[in-house]
Amino acid sequence: MNTFLFYRLLLAFLIADYLLQFDWLFRLRYEKRWGVFVHAGFHLLTTLLLCLPYLHHVWFFVAVALLQVAHGFFDKLKKQNLWAFLGDQAFHVATLVGLAWLFGKLDPVDWLPAWLDVLWKDDYLVNLLSGLILASYAGMILVNFANRTFRKPFVREQFSDYYRSSCLFGGLLAFSGVELGLQLSPWFFAAAVLPAALFIWLARRPTDEDGSFKGAYKLDYLWMLLWGALWGAVVGLKLYPPS
Repeated sequence: MNTFLFYRLLLAFLIADYLLQFDWLFRLRYEKRWGVFVHAGFHLLTTLLLCLPYLHHVWFFVAVALLQVAHGFFDKLKKQNLWAFLGDQAFHVATLVGLAWLFGKLDPVDWLPAWLDVLWKDDYLVNLLSGLILASYAGMILVNFANRTFRKPFVREQFSDYYRSSCLFGGLLAFSGVELGLQLSPWFFAAAVLPAALFIWLARRPTDEDGSFKGAYKLDYLWMLLWGALWGAVVGLKLYPPS
């Protein structure tokens, strides 16, 4: 398998599935039958941009386009629960693995500007960005679906700004603290633990702003800490196959 290509495909998928999952787009996916294909269009665009040096091969472009059409049809079948979410993510990652395997011998063309080419070819940077998205946005969605499945009394129908920001912030700091602690100094581990401890302490009682139950979201922040720390360790220790 072409791991170099896979890492760029994965980053494109994470950007489109999480960072570009705008509120209006999320609503459109469920209000209109064709909404999922707008979402798939964002996936197509980000994949083509991040895999630009591979587009000299016409069949690569065709395969990516067909993959995103399949993405749209698959998303139309998806239910709103943890198992469907995990199955959806596994399906999409499997298609990326298949694409990287199918074009395993395809070499990129050096037509990017020199400064951009250096960044694009840096596996550590690409996987660092993927890790940041996984530790924050993906973690928050995963915790939400876990609540829907295992802690139904604590399901929030709509994320408050405080809850969304605190989860994202906690996940990002957990990832960054562990990653920098492994790369630079153990003192950075404090940046991973202290914010989570603060959020858990603040969640000890309900607030009017987010209407949370007493203590219900302590576990959410703990999971975000562990999830972010996991990906921080993967990237910080470079526990991924070299390209």
